[in-house]
Amino acid sequence: MGNRNTVTIKDIAHLTALSPATVHLVLAGKPGPKAETRERVLSLAKQMGYRCNAAASSLKRGITRIGAVLPRQEGDNQLYYAPIWSGVHAFMEGHADFSLELIEFAYESCESISVPASVVKEARQMEKLSGLIVLGDVGPAACAELLKCKDYQIPIVLVNSDMQGTGRICCVQTDNYLLGRVIGEILLRQITAGGNVLACAGERSTPANAASIQGLVDYVQEHGAGRKIYKLYYGYSPEERDKLRRMLRKYFAQHPDISCCCSVTARGSVELACALEECGLAGVLPAVGSDLFPQNLESLRRGTFQNLMFKNPYRQGWLAAEQLFRYIFYGSAADAVFVKSEVVFQSSIPMYEGDSSQDS
Repeated sequence: MGNRNTVTIKDIAHLTALSPATVHLVLAGKPGPKAETRERVLSLAKQMGYRCNAAASSLKRGITRIGAVLPRQEGDNQLYYAPIWSGVHAFMEGHADFSLELIEFAYESCESISVPASVVKEARQMEKLSGLIVLGDVGPAACAELLKCKDYQIPIVLVNSDMQGTGRICCVQTDNYLLGRVIGEILLRQITAGGNVLACAGERSTPANAASIQGLVDYVQEHGAGRKIYKLYYGYSPEERDKLRRMLRKYFAQHPDISCCCSVTARGSVELACALEECGLAGVLPAVGSDLFPQNLESLRRGTFQNLMFKNPYRQGWLAAEQLFRYIFYGSAADAVFVKSEVVFQSSIPMYEGDSSQDS
C-alpha cells in the first residue's frame, strides 16, 4: 500500500483523518490517544510498512548511555549471570545505529549476590546516564539509592526478580513462583511411596529464590500428603559452598526419609550433583537442577538429574535492555515482562548443547 522509505506520519494522518500530532503520540507509544485510535493507527502503519526513524532522531540526542548493575562475570557467576550480561550486550550491539553506550557497573559478590548501595550511587552519579538495568536482588540501602534516581530522571529496569519500592519502570524475570510449583510436580510424580523433599534454597534474602521455594512448598503442601521439605540456605562465598556440600552429605546420611531433591539455583545444582554422586544416590533419588551450563548438562546426561529448569537468563538480559530502550526512545515500557522457563530432559539435551547462554 505504501513504500517503506516514503511513508510518513502525515500520510497515516491523512488516511485515518487524525491530526499528525495524534498519530505521532500513538507511534511513539505516548499517553493520550484512545485505545481504538491506537489500534487503528498501528494497524494502518503496519499495512503501509511505516518505520519510525528513531535512529536518525538518536543522532540529534548524541550518545545514549545505559548503565548495567549486575554481578561481575567471574567464578560461579559465570553459571547464571554471564548469560544476562550476554543478552544485554547482544541487544546493544544489535542497535548500534542508535548511538548507544553501555556502562558496566559490575560488582563483586563475596558474601551475597545482592546489589551494593555504593555501586548504585556510583551509577546514579554518572554524567549523562539515560537509564539503568539492575539486578532485582536489592536490599534496603540499595533501594534507597535507586529511589534517588527519580530526582535525576534515570529510569530503572529490574532483571531476574522484582522489588517493590525501587521506583522501577519495568521488571523482566521468569515466573519464579510457578517454576517452584513445576519442580514440585516433577518430583512428586517420580515418587510413589512416602518420603520428604530436600531443597537447595539459595540465599534467604534473594527474591527469585524465595519465590521459587514458596512455589515448591505450596505445591508439596497441596499434593504431598504431609511431606516435609528440608530447605538448605547458603551464601556466595567459597566457604558457604563448602558448607553446603557438607550439609548435603550430612542430610543424605542422616535422613533416609528423603525421597527426592532439587536446587533452585545454579550454584546449588553443582553441589547437589556432586553430593548425590559422592553418596551413591545419583539416579536413585529423583533430582531436579536449575539452569543450563556444561556441568549441569553433564549431570543430566549421566542421570544424576532427571530434569533441569531453564530460566533463559540471556533472554531476560536482552528484554531488560529492550524495555529500557523503548522507554528512552519511545516513552513506553511494559510494567512486567515474564520470560518463559523450560523443563529440560535428557532427550532434549541436543536442543541446548553448546548454546546454553543463548536465546533458545
